[in-house]
Amino acid sequence: MQLTIRLYGTLSSKVPDYDHEKGFQVDVPDDITPEDLAKDLKIPLTHIGFISDGSHAIQLGTCLKDKMTVSFFSLISGG
Repeated sequence: MQLTIRLYGTLSSKVPDYDHEKGFQVDVPDDITPEDLAKDLKIPLTHIGFISDGSHAIQLGTCLKDKMTVSFFSLISGG
């Protein structure tokens, strides 16, 4: 199946040549979750604050669906 991946905050620095306007597409197995996807993309889970399917928050263990847009948002820190 094919997914569109969007990365926000500092997470985009983890993917060389990331296009902020379009994100990027990946072909993945049918039973993949956001946790699996993050590991495949070498994005540390501790750097992810929020995951969305475009309209709803999704959990790390959610089974993803074909043609879904998955957005990963970095943790916000500061003081």
